Amino acid sequence: MLEEKAGYLDDMPMNIRIVNIENYPLHYHNDHEFIYVLRGSVTLKCGSSIYKMQQGDIFIINDSEVHGIYDCSKDNVVLMIQINADYFTRQFPTLSNNVYRTMGKEKGNKEIIVLRNVLLKIALNHITAPPGHKLMNINMMTDALNYCDKNFKSFYFEGRIVMHKKYDYPEIGERLGRIIDYIYEHHSEKLTLRELAEKEHFSEGYMSKLITAGTGLGFRELLAFARVEESEKILLSGSEKISSIAGQVGFSTTAYYEKFFEKWFGCHPEEYRRMYADRIKGNSAEILFEMDSAEAMPIIQNSIKNLSFSYGENREKSGENRDKLKELLDAYEKTNRSHEEILRFMLGSDSKN
Repeated sequence: MLEEKAGYLDDMPMNIRIVNIENYPLHYHNDHEFIYVLRGSVTLKCGSSIYKMQQGDIFIINDSEVHGIYDCSKDNVVLMIQINADYFTRQFPTLSNNVYRTMGKEKGNKEIIVLRNVLLKIALNHITAPPGHKLMNINMMTDALNYCDKNFKSFYFEGRIVMHKKYDYPEIGERLGRIIDYIYEHHSEKLTLRELAEKEHFSEGYMSKLITAGTGLGFRELLAFARVEESEKILLSGSEKISSIAGQVGFSTTAYYEKFFEKWFGCHPEEYRRMYADRIKGNSAEILFEMDSAEAMPIIQNSIKNLSFSYGENREKSGENRDKLKELLDAYEKTNRSHEEILRFMLGSDSKN
């Protein structure tokens, strides 16, 4: 079964796992999921793109994206945080249409460092479970989604790989994010450049230039990409005719659908279905090993040690932060004391309440 329906506890709209992955079959779900490689490497397939993720890399799976993980180093450790869309759409009404991309060329950029910091806070909080940790983690995930809205809602194309793009002016990224979200939300309709331009109060000419400069694709090609990407889950879910799938996702003819599918996925839709039929959830075994707190804690500690605190700080302050954190972690290792001082420091408060 390609679709996965996650279950959540009544008081915790997040599933948090620290795992070693051998095989994570292709599937999709209606929730966003954060994939953070803490150690080793994994290969992640998401839609038409395949990413070789290394230690420190973060990928966000968006609503209904077909994805899977395979070809992993034996020592890999991955933090996986899946969030309940029904809960978080109360604060983020457009969440189901939001498309986030974090994989880019700049490994040490400020935005990724900030996101690593928040996710590590959540992981540390989860495995040590201090009083009130569930509410704290919900609040931190809310902060993370706000941050993603501002920094990771734009992307560009490098060949067939979809990558995150950073803009010198954040408002450009935010505007492109809104445009991309709207295209995905209305992909199956007869969407026009004029409609998009009117929505953003631009001329058609300016809108066309903005989309091309921002994503590397023209409007029609970007719309076609959204349509073929959305078609993947229908294609892999059964034996529906290609002509029917083409119509469902908005193509006027089957020939156009086949043309653009081959452009992005590298083969005809029927061939793609045959290639991946044995790798979808239900036909392929899920092999991953969840770590308990004792196993996970040293890995989280090491990730925190490697985390740069350079964003928003001067060099002297950053050095002080790293030294202070190292001192706290070394003390934890020697005495096996409570994590609360470490967590308090990561949350930005060095005073006891």
